[in-house]
Amino acid sequence: MWKKGSALLVAGMLVLTGCSGEASLVRDSIVASIEKPNYDYQGTLKLTGDVDKLPAAFGETETDKEDAAVFAALKAGVTMKGSQLDLKNTKVAFEVNDDKLLRDNKLWAGDKKASVELIVAGDNFYAKSPLDSKYLKVSADTTALGGFGGSDADPAKLKEYQDKMNDLTINFMKKYIAKYGYTLSNAKNLGVETVSLPNGEKVQATHINIKIDAKELVKMFFFTANDAVASKDVKNFAIDMMVLATSLEEEMNPELGKTTEAEKRKLAETTVTEGIKSAKEWLDETTKVYTPEKVVEELKKEGFHGLAWNLDFYIDSAKMPVHQKSELSVTFQTDDLSQPLTVGLAADQYVYNFGKATKYDIPAKDAGLTVEQLYEDEKAINNFSDKGFMRPIAESLLEQHKWQVEWEEELEDADATAEPVAP
Repeated sequence: MWKKGSALLVAGMLVLTGCSGEASLVRDSIVASIEKPNYDYQGTLKLTGDVDKLPAAFGETETDKEDAAVFAALKAGVTMKGSQLDLKNTKVAFEVNDDKLLRDNKLWAGDKKASVELIVAGDNFYAKSPLDSKYLKVSADTTALGGFGGSDADPAKLKEYQDKMNDLTINFMKKYIAKYGYTLSNAKNLGVETVSLPNGEKVQATHINIKIDAKELVKMFFFTANDAVASKDVKNFAIDMMVLATSLEEEMNPELGKTTEAEKRKLAETTVTEGIKSAKEWLDETTKVYTPEKVVEELKKEGFHGLAWNLDFYIDSAKMPVHQKSELSVTFQTDDLSQPLTVGLAADQYVYNFGKATKYDIPAKDAGLTVEQLYEDEKAINNFSDKGFMRPIAESLLEQHKWQVEWEEELEDADATAEPVAP
């Protein structure tokens, strides 16, 4: 289900936006973006705060050049730009804003900054840097399980189950987020502002600001947990997913036998009901002792001084999130640290061209190389430049594949020489 793309990642995070008067617009925009996952996007991601002070805080007297390069790269971050056609197909290019570390370690020698292009096309994943002549191709679907480990399952059948699980998850998320009822304590409507998009367009968008601290996060956790154990939608989703999982297991392992749909559903309902009951009992007992204030107090005793999460959303008249900014920082101190440190993560993303994302070509069959092809042709590795970082990645995957092949051959030899067991 990972291949559903950035929409799910954003939706998973922004379920936190709740449905207070101001934040409900953000919630609605997330649902809208899942329903219309066709757009271009561009943004930056970087670490913030006292990242470069970490070595000294942990007792290191000097910071060597490589450490300095690492911290500089983390604080400079990466720039990304891509197009999402739907929840299964996306293309994005990542550029390292400070690539000195890669150059110093001879992992990049290009005229431009180090970058990589990633393409997700259904069940296939492609990666290529500007220095390489071909893509590294990885297949991540369940059809690879057909015939593996003694399974005689039909690959097409496994693919069918995978798609059902993906669709079930998407539909559940849309339904659950649309009803999510947590009320944030600090959400403000800052009015309508003009947003300049990377494609040159300017749009009028409502600016919603949300501030979250550690206490708010704990409150949201308990609210969501209690909401989940009481939600019929959550229970039905868990039951449906378990029925599909059991069906998939039976497809992969025919020796287990087959059960009827009614039998699978009865087992799932019993299991999920018991699980929900146990979760509710745990929540009831835990919340009696650990109030949000108590949890934050306990965290401080362990060196967690605080959390600050500032979120800005700019939402157009069609309820689409055209601009999003997130600044998360955590302050902590341990026995090894001489002083509290604050580190964080900052993201800034524009989303545009809704419904008309920039089209791109899926790599042709001969434009990509799988690990299996690299194994069969030792010269094929030369399609990945020895002046770039994709080469060592491909070599590492190739070594893992070689080990797996050798291991499977040893198992086959052991089975062939084993003495038959008397009935």
